[in-house]
Amino acid sequence: MIYRFLDSKYALLAVAERRLRISRISQLNDEFEFIGLALNRKERKDLREMREHLGRKSGIISMSSDWHSPLLWAHYADNLRGIALGFEIAGPGFYPVEYRAVRPTLGDLGLRSLSDITTRQIKSLMRMKFDAWSYEKEVRGFFNFEQGEKINGEQHFFRSFEGTVSLKRVIVGPRCTVSRSTVADALGELGSDVETIKARPAFKSFSIVKNLNEKSWQ
Repeated sequence: MIYRFLDSKYALLAVAERRLRISRISQLNDEFEFIGLALNRKERKDLREMREHLGRKSGIISMSSDWHSPLLWAHYADNLRGIALGFEIAGPGFYPVEYRAVRPTLGDLGLRSLSDITTRQIKSLMRMKFDAWSYEKEVRGFFNFEQGEKINGEQHFFRSFEGTVSLKRVIVGPRCTVSRSTVADALGELGSDVETIKARPAFKSFSIVKNLNEKSWQ
């Protein structure tokens, strides 16, 4: 199971439309995405151009292997007012991020120049992040942009729940005011196959857990 944290509005929209938005590389919140190598000036320029080329035709969907972290709820689910969507993954497509304390050099990759980089090494670079981000326990999928949809004047791309990802849980945050019936309406015919959870802070640990008091969520 992997989890996507969202504001409640967008989580409910994603459930109702049975799809997730693919993020553009240029809009990710880590400035070192895809350019985490320690390089000289020319190599940095070349790697940035490589990132821009990738970003024109593909993007990522970021999830986490953990839904219990209060940091994830605070940072990515509207300060605990949002919703986490839990998915089962069928087949390849999502990969765990590799966290590093030090930026590797070309030599560390066994390369003499950036022009020698292989597709496998590019994919590894796309999964590399500074280890300060390790609390996210990120799992990311890479998807090509196909037919887009213009929303508020900007082109957006989506990945359907069908195939690679299958929705299995909807976890309503501790501060979220979305009702049980609103979640049920968004799920529709998926309701019988998807577990719905109201979350709360744990009593004895720094964790977000399932609220076993069913009456507390109307």
